[in-house]
Amino acid sequence: MNDENLVNKEFDYDWINNNTVHHKYLIKSIEKILKNQDTTSSELLDIGCGNGFLTKNISKYFKSTIGIDLSDTGIEQAQKFSNEKLQFKKISLDQMIKEGKRFKFISSFEVIEHQYLPDDFLNQINKILEDDGKLLISTPYHGYVKNLLISLLGKHDFHFNPLWRHGHIKFFSIKTLNDLLKKCNFKVIERKFSGRFYPISNSMIFLIKKN
Repeated sequence: MNDENLVNKEFDYDWINNNTVHHKYLIKSIEKILKNQDTTSSELLDIGCGNGFLTKNISKYFKSTIGIDLSDTGIEQAQKFSNEKLQFKKISLDQMIKEGKRFKFISSFEVIEHQYLPDDFLNQINKILEDDGKLLISTPYHGYVKNLLISLLGKHDFHFNPLWRHGHIKFFSIKTLNDLLKKCNFKVIERKFSGRFYPISNSMIFLIKKN
């Protein structure tokens, strides 16, 4: 086994055993946003598509859809959903930038919290988003009440588990995500919470555009 295969085997995200429970509440919230957007003539780029489950479910709102991810197992599973209007590719944002790709609508769900440099991640997206395009992004929600309950219920080690391989390394509140988006020259159009109920929501979803 060469070094590349060893790295893929040891460090690829485990989509085989990863369930899609969180996708179910996210899909409902995402669809509420997309139903009010004119996207039927747009191509969607979904960044960090994973196993393709969520991408497949929202692709019906677009003319065509491309899901990208760097996970071998994720793309392998996602490709079973492929059809003439839905494709999945193992390709990096850097490569798409080099190829001069541009999109009217981009999505990225539950990905930014895994990024060591989330500002670099958003700046890369900015380079392939058309000037009048939109970005739909979600990330787990953190706020005072939710964080307090996590601690009071003794769930801190479970929620912020440092032993979770490829787990969350950034934890956003409304303010910190707003500040990050502003820093990266994005303007918030719409914000929704998803899963449970505010102020203990699972995730928050931001629809944004270039500032």
